[in-house]
Amino acid sequence: MSAPKKADWGENELDAPLKDREKADFEWKRSEYKGDDAGCVFDIRAEYDDGKFAELDPIDVCKTPAINLK
Repeated sequence: MSAPKKADWGENELDAPLKDREKADFEWKRSEYKGDDAGCVFDIRAEYDDGKFAELDPIDVCKTPAINLK
């Protein structure tokens, strides 16, 4: 996840790469995001185990309980 105004990605929120169509749960802790990363709106990138990736931007993670990536 990364704040929309940033050029680089933040820390990985998942423990391992995702397989195609795999579901991954994570707990987003708002208190861990400060400064430029504070708030609820983020660009999101998921990398799959085959090296492909999907990106969504911007997503309000405070109002979006589930995210589907293609």
